This record gives sequence, C-alpha cells and structure tokens, in this order.
Amino acid sequence: MKKKSIAEFQKLYQTAAVMNAQLRAGDVLYSSIGPSTFFFSHAGIVGGDGKIYHAHPSGGIAESLPAYLSRHRYGGTLTLLRPKADPTEAAAWAVQHIGSMKGYRFNRTLADTNWNYCTKFVWQAFSSGCGIDLSAATAKLSKRWIFPRHIKRSSHFDPIAKFSLEYRL
Repeated sequence: MKKKSIAEFQKLYQTAAVMNAQLRAGDVLYSSIGPSTFFFSHAGIVGGDGKIYHAHPSGGIAESLPAYLSRHRYGGTLTLLRPKADPTEAAAWAVQHIGSMKGYRFNRTLADTNWNYCTKFVWQAFSSGCGIDLSAATAKLSKRWIFPRHIKRSSHFDPIAKFSLEYRL
C-alpha cells in the first residue's frame, strides 16, 4: 500500500481551510463525476455545526470538511452551491434526520429517510425543512428519482465557487 505523504495531507488541509472560510449552513457541496464517487456525482449539505451531512453505503454520516474531502480524489472538483432562500431549516433537518438513514439505496419513495442516496437526502432537507422542491418538477409525486442534475442545475442555488482537488491520497 502506498504511503501517504505529509505534503499531500497539507494540500488537503489547505483546500479545506480555503473552502471552510466560505461555507455557511445549508450550502451544498456538489462533486464532479469520477472514480472516488464511483463515476457518479455526489452531494452533501453543510449543517449548522459546519459538518457535511451526506448519504454513504454505511448509512447517513456527518463529517468534518477534511474528512469529507479525503473521500474525493485528485483531479476532481467540488462546486459550492449557495441557496438563494434562507437554508437554516434545511440544514437543521439534515442534522436531525441523518441518524435515521440505515444505508445507501436507490429508493424512489421520497418520504423514506431510512434508505437513501445523496441527492435525495439533500432534496429531502430542502423539501421538508424549507418547502423547496429542488427538482423543479411540474407535478407533486411521491415517487421519483432525484438526479444529481436536479441539485446542480436547480434555480434555487447560486454557484459560489469551484474547487479543484489537487491532493493525492
């Protein structure tokens, strides 16, 4: 197994420091498609405590920004999406409901918080916490997919910054 260099960890923590200075509760971190996300995009929401709340195969997890960043690999990008409306309640919903997630499963039942995937969890936080449907669906449905593009292209967000991941862990 390749040994991780101190320089690479320093790059990770430098990236985290730059990002952390810009993060606010309710912001969404959207990752690019790549090997570290199994060639899918990934999304997490920032809680009031500064941790990143997201779906993981082991269930819902809350991580510090450096821990979250360590899951993403060299060459990837993270986009900071800032909600246009007050996201305080979405962030609070994520913190309150992260523990109910049993595992990562592609489940179309939008009200189900037990079996979840990353973009559905972010959608639930905004839908349940703030009454905002990030998917811009024209009809209210109880079952549908929430795709990464629904989050990234939502008119409810402004892209604030894009971070290139330059560390090799």
